[in-house]
Amino acid sequence: MPRERGGGHAAVRSSAVALCAVAIVVAVVPLAVLQIPNAFAWSLPPRVAGPGPDAVAALLRASGLALTAMAVAAPLGALAVRRLRPGPVLLAGLGVIAAADVLGGRARTVALIGVDRSLHGLGAGVAMAAVAAIVSGSPAAARSLAGAWAAVTVAGLAAAAGLMRDLATSGDWHAALQPCPRLTGAALGLAALYTVLAGASASAAARNAFPVAERSQLALLVPPVAGVCAIALAVTYRGDKAMIAAAIAGVIALCGLTVITARAGTAGRFAVVCAVSGFTVAPTASAVTALTPPTVKAGCPALAAALCGAALALLPRGRTGGLTRTIAVAGLFATAAGFGALYVAGPGNVPGRLLTVLSVSVAGGLAAALTSSLRATGAAGAMAGVAILLAGAVVGYLAAGAIQLRARAPLASRGALVTATGRWAVLAAAVTAAIALAMAVADIRRQGARVRSSRVRPDGR
Repeated sequence: MPRERGGGHAAVRSSAVALCAVAIVVAVVPLAVLQIPNAFAWSLPPRVAGPGPDAVAALLRASGLALTAMAVAAPLGALAVRRLRPGPVLLAGLGVIAAADVLGGRARTVALIGVDRSLHGLGAGVAMAAVAAIVSGSPAAARSLAGAWAAVTVAGLAAAAGLMRDLATSGDWHAALQPCPRLTGAALGLAALYTVLAGASASAAARNAFPVAERSQLALLVPPVAGVCAIALAVTYRGDKAMIAAAIAGVIALCGLTVITARAGTAGRFAVVCAVSGFTVAPTASAVTALTPPTVKAGCPALAAALCGAALALLPRGRTGGLTRTIAVAGLFATAAGFGALYVAGPGNVPGRLLTVLSVSVAGGLAAALTSSLRATGAAGAMAGVAILLAGAVVGYLAAGAIQLRARAPLASRGALVTATGRWAVLAAAVTAAIALAMAVADIRRQGARVRSSRVRPDGR
């Protein structure tokens, strides 16, 4: 009887930890992703920036510090997970976000806005890494938890720009510096509960799933990601030639980081899918938001599409297998088709129903690809993928900004912005389709090699 009671208590505790992990994903990931957009800078009163175009550019750069801080903080947070465990690291990240929320209500200068946005990004990057460790280290990662993470991440990237614009226009502009203080409080409570329930088992799991080789690989991500972020900040609003050159350099650096990470075995194809997701979704959503103000309505279909895509990816039961790889490739092809349809329909004239269809194609396809690839990835690989995703978002915003400057969209009419958004949609479709085709060819070659090896007789002939 004592053994049965002990086993019952362990089962209840395990179920409570799993439920708490799901709640953390649903609460923390949207809170972190909501720190990415910098679209609220245009709504700040002129007295905050001061006179002159240089002051406005400084304000815009200060408001965009959150994303770069997130990209640099994510691998650092991943390294901290092994020394501590996911719960305390998540609490630390959320604590920084809470402190930034308090500071955001008192920010009156460009310097304070920059500090506030940097703190928000720092806390969000650390929290994203800790959540990735929780998702990949949980026994439920092979099923619902991976799908929930992918669904919430893609939906958040798609809807964050519209939500931020609504916050900036519906009330005091300080609301943009305090996106969701109540959600921050709820996330802190869930993180504290998870830390208590998981206990030392989470620490042991993190250490066992995070060998020294993986730790060094994550440490190697920090310098190049920091370099890309520094370049992005240096060239922002400095002119089209510098920004185009920086965008090309950023794309090359992102490709190198993704290939090296995937070949090192840290994240595999999950790193590739994360790079595509970060590079395409957030800049596209930001551009479409500027053309169609009521994008919160587009965020709901994006959420539904992400949930559908995640449910689709949950069909195979194994962590690996041909069907899982096929779902990832099919999801990327569906995403490319959605971006292509956006260009054909015209970004400035997309009706609500068609926008819903495009959201289903893009968000659902990416969620399916992320879920299926995450299920075959360990804890270190998941955290490396998150770092690649955020670095991809930095490069994506840089590339989209270069295209807009080339079309002179910020200084011209709505037609120029439509043209720039169309060009970006074509680029996103081409990149996603190329990656999907490369993955499909790799799968075909792998299958062919297996068939040839199975035909070899025992005597080697």
